Amino acid sequence: MARFGRAFTVALVLALFVVPAFAASVSAQGSPLPAVELTCGSDPVMDVHPNSYEDAVLVCTVTNPTSASEVIEVSTISWDGINVEMALSEDEFTLGAGDEESFNIVFSGQTKLPASLAYEFEIEAKVTSWNNLPYGQLPEGPWVVNQSYLGDFSIASYGMVELLMSDKTTRELSTSEEVDFTFQFTNKGNDDDDIRVSIANQADLIAAGFSFPAGTFVSEDVSYQGTSSLRTLTVRSPSDLTEEVRLPVIFQAESSVDSNAPSSEITVQLAVEAPGQSGSLGGNLEELDKDQLLQYGAIGGGVILMLLLIVVLAKATKRSSRGVQPGKAVHVPVAIDVPEEDSVAVPALNDDLDDFFSDLDDVSEPDEFDDLFDDL
Repeated sequence: MARFGRAFTVALVLALFVVPAFAASVSAQGSPLPAVELTCGSDPVMDVHPNSYEDAVLVCTVTNPTSASEVIEVSTISWDGINVEMALSEDEFTLGAGDEESFNIVFSGQTKLPASLAYEFEIEAKVTSWNNLPYGQLPEGPWVVNQSYLGDFSIASYGMVELLMSDKTTRELSTSEEVDFTFQFTNKGNDDDDIRVSIANQADLIAAGFSFPAGTFVSEDVSYQGTSSLRTLTVRSPSDLTEEVRLPVIFQAESSVDSNAPSSEITVQLAVEAPGQSGSLGGNLEELDKDQLLQYGAIGGGVILMLLLIVVLAKATKRSSRGVQPGKAVHVPVAIDVPEEDSVAVPALNDDLDDFFSDLDDVSEPDEFDDLFDDL
């Protein structure tokens, strides 16, 4: 009797699911049991470069492969990301028989995250209602087909290098003389990098007679956010010259993990004096470094200031030598042209004037005003 009751229950449940399928139109294709399909694109890779950061987006699709309508729920089963957040654009879908719908999984974080970070994640699509029957009334067992997706999240590597050189001043050389250039380079990317430093304009230097006894490049593996050891490249000047040669030497540092990363460059001027020439300040102004320009400017300014002081002192001395004591008038004789026919009358006029002012020539006697000021 118990076996009969169990068989009846199973038959009843199957009837609830099979009958609607057969009741559908003959052209309807699909499973007569609850099911869902979940597919996603390629595993997400996030670009965390400071100048091109973008959220990583994974596109997934849920499909109802059955012959009845379904309500499908999508949820995150596992995600162990610490510096990155994962979010679903939608988490519930109502799909008719054979319908599908897409949604996004968005990964967001910060710039400059190290490429060593990698996380695993898993999502699940689950049928919560089939043919208007809620989840609690759906039969348990293998005939209810839910599906999950397991993926890997990673961070894209990018390169960023910086070349460092303490002495960038012009190198003055004679023929057949060697000069060493010492430098370091820093890995500012987000991954370990094999950084290469080379002389970018080596072809021009070779054509002018320069040579490189130790080679034209060096390379070193530099860890994430690390700095290389001190490295050196040597340049040898031409052995035979008829006139002075001035050329730049361009040092260029490049990343090997990111071919699109910009290089870092430093340019140093080389000046080679030909035999028999004496050193001078000749040459283009652009070949003088900043310290030399400041020095020459200070000397020129001092000379100009000294000349101005000399001019001012000269004018002051001249004025003091021409000074007049207060209270005395300065008489400036004025030449008067007198017609020849009147020359007889002039002496008579002069005689009268002399008589009028003759008393001024006599020594005056002391008067009351002199007595008044004697006590002073």
